[in-house]
Amino acid sequence: MNGVRFMVLLLFLPLGSGITTADSLHVQPAESAGAKIETVAFPVHDAVHYTVKCLGVTCGHLHLSSSIVDFGDRPAYHIVMTARNSKFFNRIYKIDIRIDSWVDAQTLSSLVYESVTTEKGKTSTERHEINWDEGIVRSVEDGVEETLEFSSSEPVLDPLAFVFRLQALAKVGGGEITLTLLTTRGPVQTIATVREPKTKRTSRGRRLLLEIEPQPADGKMFSKKGQFSLWVDPQDSTTLYILDFKLPFGHLIAKIDD
Repeated sequence: MNGVRFMVLLLFLPLGSGITTADSLHVQPAESAGAKIETVAFPVHDAVHYTVKCLGVTCGHLHLSSSIVDFGDRPAYHIVMTARNSKFFNRIYKIDIRIDSWVDAQTLSSLVYESVTTEKGKTSTERHEINWDEGIVRSVEDGVEETLEFSSSEPVLDPLAFVFRLQALAKVGGGEITLTLLTTRGPVQTIATVREPKTKRTSRGRRLLLEIEPQPADGKMFSKKGQFSLWVDPQDSTTLYILDFKLPFGHLIAKIDD
């Protein structure tokens, strides 16, 4: 039961599945406390821990964090997700994943999306540099460079930035949020339905949360294998409380645990 791998593959890795090193294209942007933006369009917070359970059994852990940094000559949001199996499941199938996303704080379009995955002792990486103005994605996977063209009149978001942007925009139940998700097949127009608030038990007590259910605008599921939603507190836009996958074989869920 590799719940962490399944969750990450379903949600955060649809851009591709390859690798590159950070210096194969450009130098990594440095963190800077001096980076400033006028408004916060993405949640900004220190690392938050989530326990991942499948069929009621703890199978892994996620950490999500975000900050504002200097990215070359511009401010950017830097979002980080790390994931690993639980100690028990690491004995069976060890996996560690880190995903980094940088988003232009002015255009709100993704700049870079990269991942490093160590699976059974083998490390693979991928890096995608996204230029919305030029409509180009420069990717490096397993040392092979590729340039893809795309066209979008709206800012494009990588999968990790997509989740954080949904979280920031959900304020009231009963509405819809329209965003453009960038995938290997190009930009995908999405419509996320925001359900009416429900009271949920969390590690921070009982909370009135909104459920957000994203779908492509054509109505087809992101994955034919199940349904995905996230739960947020409209009074606390910095906190994502639940990532929820309803799958044919059961229920895979990541809940805040701090």
